[in-house]
Amino acid sequence: MNAFNRWLWAGFFVMAGTGCSTAPQQRSDTPPAAPAQSTTTTDSDRPNSGSAPRVARARAIASELDALSEDTVDSAVAGYYARNANAPAWFDARGRARPAIKTLLDALSRADRQGLVSADYGYDAIARRIEGAEAGPGALAAGQLAELDVRLSRAFVNYAVDLHKGRVGEGNLRPRWYEDLPPADYTGALSRATRDGDVGAALDKLRPPHDGYTRLVKALADYRAIADAGGWPMVEDGPLLEIGMRDARVPALRKRLQASGDLAPASGTGDHVEDGVDGLETMDDSAAEGTSNTRSTRYDARLAEAVERFQRRHGLKVDGKVGPGTRAALNVPASQRVRQITINLERWRWLPADLGERYVMVNIPEYRLRAYEGGRSTLEMRVVVGESYDDRATPVFSDAMEYVVFRPYWNVPPGIAADEIVPEAREDSGYLEAKNYEIVSRFTPDAEILPATPENIDKVEAGDLYVRQRGGNQNALGLVKFMFPNEYAVYLHDSPAEQLFTRAERDFSHGCVRVQYPDQLAEFVLSRQADWDSARIQTALHEGEREQVMLDEAIPVYLAYWTAFVDDAGVNFRADLYDNDDRVEAAMRQVNNGPTATAAGSR
Repeated sequence: MNAFNRWLWAGFFVMAGTGCSTAPQQRSDTPPAAPAQSTTTTDSDRPNSGSAPRVARARAIASELDALSEDTVDSAVAGYYARNANAPAWFDARGRARPAIKTLLDALSRADRQGLVSADYGYDAIARRIEGAEAGPGALAAGQLAELDVRLSRAFVNYAVDLHKGRVGEGNLRPRWYEDLPPADYTGALSRATRDGDVGAALDKLRPPHDGYTRLVKALADYRAIADAGGWPMVEDGPLLEIGMRDARVPALRKRLQASGDLAPASGTGDHVEDGVDGLETMDDSAAEGTSNTRSTRYDARLAEAVERFQRRHGLKVDGKVGPGTRAALNVPASQRVRQITINLERWRWLPADLGERYVMVNIPEYRLRAYEGGRSTLEMRVVVGESYDDRATPVFSDAMEYVVFRPYWNVPPGIAADEIVPEAREDSGYLEAKNYEIVSRFTPDAEILPATPENIDKVEAGDLYVRQRGGNQNALGLVKFMFPNEYAVYLHDSPAEQLFTRAERDFSHGCVRVQYPDQLAEFVLSRQADWDSARIQTALHEGEREQVMLDEAIPVYLAYWTAFVDDAGVNFRADLYDNDDRVEAAMRQVNNGPTATAAGSR
């Protein structure tokens, strides 16, 4: 038992020179130091019982609170003490430590399991203070107890805030969701933690409730275990590896795939990444001759299947061959994958707890859309997203889908019209008609169509006139678009360039999201709309003129950005398409100097 535990369970933490007695105290008619009604302490805990030590502690706590700021953390802490007449949160009426201190330190010490860092909440400093209290010549004075009590409360709330909504503050990195996160009652969480003595249970209520977060927490533990066991071997450069070959690099490849659970050890199934830890422990053992022998140089069918499994989890072309792209992904260190998971846990904390009963979510680096109903994915398809240069990246945000447009016009953004269409129109007088473009004075369905004269083309370049494309099979938006009006002018739409959906990397748009199966998405979106069955949707797609359908019930659309996530295939990783991971990590590690050294960064 360490010094802290011995001190805690001894329960002997009394004030120096106060004459505290175990005899019952008489209540005093003297008004309390603070008038707020307590919600979590008993009458004997409040400083209105006539006990001078209790009054001294309350006054000392009030002095500590005067130094706090008005940010989220400090406001919640101050609110707790106001509710409880400035009585200590972590010590009882006699100045003895409550068991909640131990559960708080236990929770802070495990912050890394959530992708956070215990040092950011002052864990080491608090632990040293408590160790010093036990080793000191006497008990803490009122001021010392008050400082430590407020420090413990700030550590709890700081961790609670980060766990609930993330470390990264408002700004360009943090997405704008169409509904703000509802405020959390951090003061109430602190009350529950100190009242019940179970800090872990109070914190659990604040963690993201999403299955994707929970599964990624498990993945973090698994990959940390792999990294702690030494990681995996590198696969050296060389010719393409494929079935039937013998190559000196094959043993290292087998060990690498066993480490991540893509190839089963001789004694396991290898279906999950945790099998990789067992593989690391046994990979140097002698194995029977055959496909389970990690020393074999033969690239066999079982190894190719493991490579395909790895490629699928990493969004690579699935061909069972090891070329430069697959080899580069194989050689990313396990420690880097741990970092990637940690960053993506932070992104989960930015999401609202309630995503909606029906919603659409696009994971940009995965190039994939999923539609959810009743908490279950009911539709999935590939997408094309914005290019990673020239400000064409698809933004990360959410809004509510309000209407669907069949056979839409494409209102060409002025920049695209000036840079891409005007030069073609000047070169070829029939270009606009051949591509179904028309010049208009404004972007409305009933806008007057103007002749494609050189003067009007000049006005398009100047931004005084506009270009739109008529609906139909050649339209850049395809046959339907799904509108969730937003400041970025981004939406989901069909595409005539169907060949792009066969690519492994699909960042080809100007920022909008092109969907692989627009008819299926239309059926999902309109499934609760009266008189809109599959047959009517097909008619609207392929016949007639432009038709706009207002939704009876708006559907949330989330354009999200996860480079690490877990699905039924296992732990997935994707390339950081827009180089966002480094910026998120830097923001997570940024330290703001608060009024005390309790934790890094007040919110």
